[in-house]
Amino acid sequence: MPESNIDKPRSRAKIYGIVLAALGVVGSLVFVVATHNPRTAVSSPKPAKAAIVPQTADVKSEAEILFRGKSFALYKRNIIVYFQGTVSEISVKEGQTVKEGDLLATYRLDRPSLNELQVILYPLQVQTAERAVLDLEVGLAKLQDVSLPLGNMKIDVAKKELDDFRQLQARNMAPREAVVNKERELESAQKKLQEVRESVRQTKDSLKKAKDDLRFYQDKHKRDVALLEWQNNRPYTNSTIPLDQAMLKAHIAGQIIWISSIFQVNAEVPKGFHAMTLAPMTDVVVRCKVHELDLVKMRMGDKGSVSFDAIPDREYSCRVNRIPWVSRNPALEVPADYEIECVLDNPDSTLKEGLSCNVKVSVTD
Repeated sequence: MPESNIDKPRSRAKIYGIVLAALGVVGSLVFVVATHNPRTAVSSPKPAKAAIVPQTADVKSEAEILFRGKSFALYKRNIIVYFQGTVSEISVKEGQTVKEGDLLATYRLDRPSLNELQVILYPLQVQTAERAVLDLEVGLAKLQDVSLPLGNMKIDVAKKELDDFRQLQARNMAPREAVVNKERELESAQKKLQEVRESVRQTKDSLKKAKDDLRFYQDKHKRDVALLEWQNNRPYTNSTIPLDQAMLKAHIAGQIIWISSIFQVNAEVPKGFHAMTLAPMTDVVVRCKVHELDLVKMRMGDKGSVSFDAIPDREYSCRVNRIPWVSRNPALEVPADYEIECVLDNPDSTLKEGLSCNVKVSVTD
């Protein structure tokens, strides 16, 4: 019996289906390629920075850069207690505005400090030098007023006696030995007079040196007293002020921005104690950390604005007044960042040290 041919139409149908499906896929791909816009090549992403990323304030405006910063005084002056003592009075408070020369506090020196003070005011070296000058002047006066005239008088007497004996010898009325003795006496008197004159010369030289030493010690004493008066802020020629009293005064005009909590009335403070800090606060410096990519865009004098976190409703104008050449972190592994400074006016002294803020600087192209 011949084989049945029934399965052949089914195989042909499968083959036709696969061919039709393949044609449909190819057609779809052709349609997508024909209708889709070609993409541009995308560069590989830049490697991420190791530590610090520049802070761009406004992406739309490349001429403005935003930084975080803190406020500082332009400069400070420390008020120091130069001698150990006990605080008598404090005349100011923190935040108070003072003028140059204003009294800040008064304190009294303890016994060791008072002894040190007296050594400076009445130095032994000056007294010794004055006594040496006086002794040499007295000795020189004796030599010039007594010894020299007496020596000259002895020579005159010896010469007259020698002349008399020579005349007597010429008349055979005196022996030769008497004349020789008188000649020896004259020579001795002349020798003594020469010694007196040499003593006068040496005394004058010694007196000149002693006076030079005295002037040196007197000048040193004046400098020491001037330094002492500057340290204790008082004159020592005024006898109405007690010797053990010392004062603290403002060396500049500004604000008292800090007073030590230990600095209290009746407190004993040591030598060199830092009692207060004084600073002018009419101008304030804001220091900011800036990334190297932002630093190269900045110039001295660039203007900007500052808004403080503690004073959100007020904005201050500022300008860049310092761009350093040395970075804060010179390590090779991380990008460099720098500490710039911006100055802003603080006419009402509302700004304090250490306030956090945002600084927006407009850089020039």
